Amino acid sequence: MSLLKPAARPLRSTDFAWSQLLPAGYDAALLHILRTTALVESRADQYADYLRAVFAARGSEWRAAIDGWNREEREHGVVLRRLCEAADGEFGFDAALKAYLDGVDYHACDGISVRGSIAGELVARCVVEALASTFYRVLRDRCADPLGRAVLHALSQDEARHYGMFHAMLQAERARTPLSLWQRLRVGLGRMLELSDDQIMFASWLVDADSAPRYACHAAARRYNADLYPHYRFAHLHYAARLLCPALFGLRHDGLSRVFAAGLWLGVRARALLSALRPPRREMQEAAWRDRLRMP
Repeated sequence: MSLLKPAARPLRSTDFAWSQLLPAGYDAALLHILRTTALVESRADQYADYLRAVFAARGSEWRAAIDGWNREEREHGVVLRRLCEAADGEFGFDAALKAYLDGVDYHACDGISVRGSIAGELVARCVVEALASTFYRVLRDRCADPLGRAVLHALSQDEARHYGMFHAMLQAERARTPLSLWQRLRVGLGRMLELSDDQIMFASWLVDADSAPRYACHAAARRYNADLYPHYRFAHLHYAARLLCPALFGLRHDGLSRVFAAGLWLGVRARALLSALRPPRREMQEAAWRDRLRMP
């Protein structure tokens, strides 16, 4: 049995009638988020190379699962690029992607997990996929274009299947490397706190370059967070909690998921408030990014 459950209908960019897209359904804030996400998703090959190295000892079944996941994640980048171009064709995607890949390094493919173990890596991946599925639901509910809503819903479903794959791997790995509740929470909550890491903020900065000074990455980070977090609703976070509880707590329980969702809601509200009140101070990172891109 494959670790990656096949999609009822594989997501392909050619399946959507892009000419029917309604550009009026996309405001500047939504376009900024979609363009940022297109860059992040287009780095799928680097994510997969890292995971293949970390999971190398687990054999061909795990490698086949990562290969399938990689193909689907790569297609996500293509679909998002087509969506952005159909909504507003002025986005210089190729140049931005090159700058993005050159500008921020990903984890070394040396077989060592940055989470400390294969089990820890899998907990982190479950968090990423669960929150990615939730993220696309948030954007779907925000989008006023029927075609865009269909695209974002399909992306959310794909990410939920990917969560299922990594959770199945985690279940298998627990027999080899048990993780305590504290270890699962430390890795999982730590990964949540990285949601505004350099991978996303640098992409946001590049996307914002057309309308703001390229050195103002702190402004781009603030804009991304302020555009995104106010649109999360409790229903979105309850959905995320239902996915996350089995990976973090080892059980499914509606009461626990509601309590956890309340905690997630408070965290999202706090992040939205901080983004509205003050920009993050990122002057040292700005200088590093300017140097990498040989900017004046």
